[in-house]
Amino acid sequence: MPAGSAPPISREPAFSDVNERAAGFMLFNSYVFLFLFLPVTYAVFWSLRGTWARYVWLTITGYIFYGYWNPRFCLLMAFSTLVSFLAGLGFERWSDPRRRKLCLVVPITVDLTLLGFFKYANFVLATVSDVAGWFRADLVLRYLDVTLPVGISFYTFHTITYIVDSYRGIVRPTRNLFELSTYVSLFSQLVAGPIVRFRQIEQDLEQLGVADRRRWLKLGISIFVVGLAEKVLVADTLASFVNPALANYRDLSTPGAWLAMLGYSFQLYFDFCGYSSMAIGLGYMFGLRIPRNFNSPYKALDPADFWHRWHISLSTCLRDYLYIPLGGNRGGTVKTYRNLMLTMLIGGLWHGAGWTFIIWGAYHGLLLSGYRLGSPLWSRLPEGIR
Repeated sequence: MPAGSAPPISREPAFSDVNERAAGFMLFNSYVFLFLFLPVTYAVFWSLRGTWARYVWLTITGYIFYGYWNPRFCLLMAFSTLVSFLAGLGFERWSDPRRRKLCLVVPITVDLTLLGFFKYANFVLATVSDVAGWFRADLVLRYLDVTLPVGISFYTFHTITYIVDSYRGIVRPTRNLFELSTYVSLFSQLVAGPIVRFRQIEQDLEQLGVADRRRWLKLGISIFVVGLAEKVLVADTLASFVNPALANYRDLSTPGAWLAMLGYSFQLYFDFCGYSSMAIGLGYMFGLRIPRNFNSPYKALDPADFWHRWHISLSTCLRDYLYIPLGGNRGGTVKTYRNLMLTMLIGGLWHGAGWTFIIWGAYHGLLLSGYRLGSPLWSRLPEGIR
């Protein structure tokens, strides 16, 4: 690639953008998934006996599912899993605070370095180049020809939460590598979430060998079908109208622009919520209870309520692994607002490598800060106004 010529910066939005942009990827609503991968995976899984055999099978199928898009990146996920597994063994072996701290810092640094390289390297280079241009500096940077691995943000969150929870003593680190690899590579939540913490499905993983196939089968199928309808019938139908309109936004009238943005709001919700519901339904079909990720977010009465309902797995992770460790609301008013802004800025950057995502994070940080400042007055307003 010629020096100084910037390729399009790859991005990974909240709903992982695994549609046509990820050419060749096995979507939940694709024929190869519905009529080949899922039936075979399901039939073999329930024909196996014993926890270990089912761990191995789910690991294999998770890597097949991921490798269908690009087999090379399976090595990246396997490396991240192995690093996290070794960190857990270190917590089990050592009680010395320094060694335990080392087992926490080193693997998280490795995970974040990999994520930073693949997702943010070109963004940083582009930003440095732009800033240099503002000061008329003659700076030529060679942009990296790298492909963003689909789902890397999600499985990096999985490994980091496992490491932190093991360090804190919230979970006992597993000594079975295939149990951890089942958790990290579980195909239902691998590329688009929800972000599932190990502790949330630890009990189901431990009992996987004696799980009852019929216990949650009907519930799992019903959740999957509802999600499939939300994704295919609602979101994709809306997209057929909204996408062409936004592609030619200059030709839209004012009412047309408002309708397009309203349509996009519902397209985004039903696409992401539908895919999350399919993931949850698939988890139940295999004896794993994946937590709910949406709770009617457009019924929220305030910005804080919205984030209690929208992408719940992400908002709770940002709260527990970023906002609270920063100090939460314990350090006084100024530090509380600082922590809110930092959390949402980083949350915006997690969604994608671009200033638009950082601005989006800042916008939500300001909304949350403004609501916190004016919540006594806001709570006294009639519900219809809120």
